[in-house]
Amino acid sequence: MKIISKSLVGATAIHSIYFTITLAVGYVKTSNYEPDWEAAWANVEDLPSEVAFGYVPSLFLYVGTFLTTVLACGIILSMYDKLSPNFSEARLS
Repeated sequence: MKIISKSLVGATAIHSIYFTITLAVGYVKTSNYEPDWEAAWANVEDLPSEVAFGYVPSLFLYVGTFLTTVLACGIILSMYDKLSPNFSEARLS
């Protein structure tokens, strides 16, 4: 398998792990959240009239991090190939 395809597989695995962990943490936080109604009613003046459920990062951010991860994986794999001994030569001697 070439270094580019290995880099793509590595970057996909890293991003899949990241998104899975992010979703799992969000699920656990949501399922364990218990609102404090008494404290909320005590400060009604401070409550906002609109609620935001987070933000959506730009698609270019994810594409950029994916390509950067592919590049980093490619550099690491090429360095590993240069520094590791050739196994076919090691078996002959």
